[in-house]
Amino acid sequence: MDAAWASGLEKNHARTFFVFDPASMGLRPVKIIMHGSESMEVMGKKQNTDKVTVDFMGTSMTAWIGEDGSVVAEEGFMGIKLIRVSKDEALKDLDLPIEQDVTELFSVVSDVPVKQRDKINLLKLKISGIDDNLFLNGGRQSLVDGILTVNKEKIPEIVEIPEGGEKRFLRPTPFVQSDHPEIKGKVSEIVLPDDTPFAKAQKIMRWIYENIQKRPVLSVPNALETLRNRMGDCNEHAVLMAAMARAASIPAQIETGLVYMNGRFYYHAWNVLYLGDWLTVDALMGQMPADVTHIRFIRGEPDKQIDLIKVIGKVKINILEQS
Repeated sequence: MDAAWASGLEKNHARTFFVFDPASMGLRPVKIIMHGSESMEVMGKKQNTDKVTVDFMGTSMTAWIGEDGSVVAEEGFMGIKLIRVSKDEALKDLDLPIEQDVTELFSVVSDVPVKQRDKINLLKLKISGIDDNLFLNGGRQSLVDGILTVNKEKIPEIVEIPEGGEKRFLRPTPFVQSDHPEIKGKVSEIVLPDDTPFAKAQKIMRWIYENIQKRPVLSVPNALETLRNRMGDCNEHAVLMAAMARAASIPAQIETGLVYMNGRFYYHAWNVLYLGDWLTVDALMGQMPADVTHIRFIRGEPDKQIDLIKVIGKVKINILEQS
C-alpha cells in the first residue's frame, strides 16, 4: 500500500509491483489499480481517501488510503472488512461472545457427518470450486468428472528404500533444514541404525506428536525453530516431520489441503514419506497412514502453500460414499 500511495497512480490506472515472499524467498507480482478519490468518515471526521484494489495471485483486496498515506479501511479476503476506529470504539463490547471462530470462517461445511474417520478405508465426494493447477489426482486420490475418491494406503513392507527411489526429496531447503546438526542429532537419538525405514518414520512421527506442543505460531514455518521452541500448529509439525525424515534418509514432502473435524473440513498440512511408495503421515494427529478425510490440494515445499489462496472460500464438498 505504501508503494501504491507513493507512486502517484492516476485514476483508473494500474501498475504491477514485486513484493518479497518469505515463504518462497523470492519476488511475486502484485497488481494495483487506482480507482480514484472517495470521501469517507474516519475516526469521526470526513476525509478524502484514495481507493485502490490489490490483486495478488488471483485474490483481490480493496483499500482506502488516507491523506497521510495510511490505510483507513480495507475489504476483500472472505468478505472481511476492517475500518480504522478509536481505541474506545474498538474495545467496545469486547466482552461479548464471539459469534464465529476465525478458523471456522475459512472451513468448508460437510453436507453429511463423517463417522469414525480413522476406520474408513474409502471416501468418495463431489468437489467444486477448485483450481485446475491443484494436485488432486494421483497416489491415493483419483479425480474423475469432479468426483474425488480417496483410498487409505496399506503399510509398505520393505526393509530398505530402493536405489534412486525419490532421492531428490532428501535435499535440505531453507525451511526444511534436514542437514542441520541439531536436527540430525535429534534423529540419531530417536532411531536406531538397524531400524527399517517404516520403523524410523514411525518413531519420528511419534516423537513429534508427543513432544511438540500443539499451538499456533505467528511465523513462517521453520523446522529448526520448531525443534528448538517445541511448539507449533500443523505447518510447524509438517516442516519438522519433513526435515527429520530426510535426516533419517527417508524422502519426504509436505501436503496441504483439507481434513474433516466436527462437521467441517478445515485447512491443514501433513506429510508424505517415500517408503517404497508414498505414504501419508500426520504428525500433529499421530496418524500413519493419515485418515481418508485428508484431502490433498498441494504437494511440495512450504512455499507451495500460498497457492491455497486461490481456492479458500470457493470450495464446496458433497460426500457421496464412506466405507
